[in-house]
Amino acid sequence: MTKPMITRMVLFVFSMAVVGWLPLPLLSSVALADDDSLSNKLNLSLYGYVETSYTQNFNNPSTGVNNNRSFDGDANSFRPNMAQLVLEKAASPGGALSDRAGFRLKLNFGEDAKFTGGTGNDDFDFQEAYVQYMPADNVTLQAGRMNTLIGYEVIESPLNPNFSRSFLFGIGEPFTVTGFRASVDFSDSASLAVSAINSFKGLQRDENNGKSIEALLSLAPADNLGVSIFGFWGPEDTSFGEESADRMQVGGIIDVQATDQLELVLEGYYGNQEVPGATNARWNGVAGYAIYDFNDQWGLHVRAEVFEDAAGYFSCFGDESIGNAHVCPAWVSDAQGDGTFNQTLWETTWTLQYKPVPNLITRAEFRYDKSNRNTFADGDGVSDSQSTLAGEMIFLF
Repeated sequence: MTKPMITRMVLFVFSMAVVGWLPLPLLSSVALADDDSLSNKLNLSLYGYVETSYTQNFNNPSTGVNNNRSFDGDANSFRPNMAQLVLEKAASPGGALSDRAGFRLKLNFGEDAKFTGGTGNDDFDFQEAYVQYMPADNVTLQAGRMNTLIGYEVIESPLNPNFSRSFLFGIGEPFTVTGFRASVDFSDSASLAVSAINSFKGLQRDENNGKSIEALLSLAPADNLGVSIFGFWGPEDTSFGEESADRMQVGGIIDVQATDQLELVLEGYYGNQEVPGATNARWNGVAGYAIYDFNDQWGLHVRAEVFEDAAGYFSCFGDESIGNAHVCPAWVSDAQGDGTFNQTLWETTWTLQYKPVPNLITRAEFRYDKSNRNTFADGDGVSDSQSTLAGEMIFLF
């Protein structure tokens, strides 16, 4: 842990204590009634989680990397994934006028923060930092850095059915966006959100003079059925040169609560990036989930997916310094430079989940990855597949 990170952590924890959340010894002798605390007066909430894991790669790669992975890229290694703190005042309709304004500040610490922030070597990231206002009961406005509207999986592991992330999420979707968002609830079963943002990559600064657009239409035609349609369009850096070009992505999610215990989810999307002077880059995929909870403690969550990187534009462009973000063996770089690299990835994931107490999640997961190219390290060589066994623990507070 770096000294700047420690300093930031100490300052943040101390500030939480000052407003009455954390029982530091300094404040133990001071009687503060709940009604008199600043947090209560401002209707503030503080919550989060701590996550750690271990992943065994049966290829035993000499590189120490689980190739084509996102948040579980360390092979045969323990990983302090995430310590997340969320400070929030949610905007709400009705009541006093001040209740319509709010904010969210989401802070990430740990190895995963290198990937969410994309800074390369800093294990600290402001995943979300935005202000919020509700001018009407069914309208919400947000400005700042926010989680994207695109996709089923998210950065926060407790909100996903599996420990490891899908190829669709880790390789082909944005994680966060920076800009302005307007959301409208037309009814209890239909809503629309539209964002004007800097970049598909979630950058806090814009790489060009144009803004991109993302949108999400959410429908609930029945009590046990949810349908989401999402899309993205805008000028984005091509990574093949300085010139920006149009990028688009469109997809959808179908979520069916088949029984009280079984949930079925299907996600698919198609993406296309113009590349000046070359063939367009194309990526697409589909993933299916079966989420079965035997009871409040035990659950079995299964995922199967296929992801196609038709031009070799999205996969294998990772960086070990930001959490082994879908890194591939060295030979791929030469093929990418020659424009001869592309791959199709498949995987199946079986996750057994157990909650010994409500605020502790434990998971054991087996995953098998397959590619039509040799993009997985295997000892000192390469292979077209890899198998991993992982254990994860998450404490919620």
